[in-house]
Amino acid sequence: MTVRTGAVFGFAMLATLAGCGEAASSFDESYKKQFLDNFNASCQSSAAGSGAPAATIAEVCKCTGEAILAKHSPAEVLTMKPEDGLPLMKECAAKSGLTM
Repeated sequence: MTVRTGAVFGFAMLATLAGCGEAASSFDESYKKQFLDNFNASCQSSAAGSGAPAATIAEVCKCTGEAILAKHSPAEVLTMKPEDGLPLMKECAAKSGLTM
């Protein structure tokens, strides 16, 4: 499944569940957990060769994923481009003492 197909499928599911109250809330929580797991793995893998300590990379990735979810709904996250999260990542990196 391509990213675009996955995003369209995910958005369709989200739209279907949007009016279902408890089901929508359950879906949102499940989506958020899956997003964080996938984001952290991808982020840490991408930053592995940066020279920063692994613990700092993990901290910045976790902070960024959580900041994205705090600022954006699951529907918005599905349509985000990677560069949309860059300001949040820079904030998290600065909190950890890294410069980007």
